[in-house]
Amino acid sequence: MSRVLNATYDDDAQTLRLPERLAGFVHQETVSVIVDHTEAKKPWSDLRGLLSGEEGEKFARDIEEAFPTEPVKK
Repeated sequence: MSRVLNATYDDDAQTLRLPERLAGFVHQETVSVIVDHTEAKKPWSDLRGLLSGEEGEKFARDIEEAFPTEPVKK
């Protein structure tokens, strides 16, 4: 049986904390683990400079057309 769970790593105790008990496993049973180090999401500021001025303006217009905003009422 295979399942994917997100566990929290505790460096001091060198343990992985699971979000729930694993049905079908007994205390101190040896299991196999595949570790995938997921990268943190990058902030929007990392996108700065990826498009030229003209491309950036076109992208902004496309976004505005797809997701129009209402003017703020004062």
